[in-house]
Amino acid sequence: MHEMGLCFELMSTLDDLLKREGINHLSSVTLDVGEASMVVPRFLLECWEAAREGTPYADCLLKLNVRKAHGRCRKCGFVFLVADSDRVCPKCGARDDFVTIDGTEFEIVEIETDD
Repeated sequence: MHEMGLCFELMSTLDDLLKREGINHLSSVTLDVGEASMVVPRFLLECWEAAREGTPYADCLLKLNVRKAHGRCRKCGFVFLVADSDRVCPKCGARDDFVTIDGTEFEIVEIETDD
């Protein structure tokens, strides 16, 4: 499960951010996670619970904004929601023949501090 590794990388990034900005404590961190990012939100939240124990983030809440993935059909050019259409272009019926144009995000979008 790579989500645990992502949690440790997130903590490392937050360590650098807190040091650079002179922040002592985070109450929450919010991430944008795209449907096509290869990250399972439920697993990420579960791993965060385990990874944060005994760290400076022990009481830091992880919040997720799951972003829809859009694809552009290679056959007809139609833009559609990939997961909602089961990877099939609703206009021409092409299956798995699209270019992902968004929904691959995995980024920090907000932090809340107690400072």
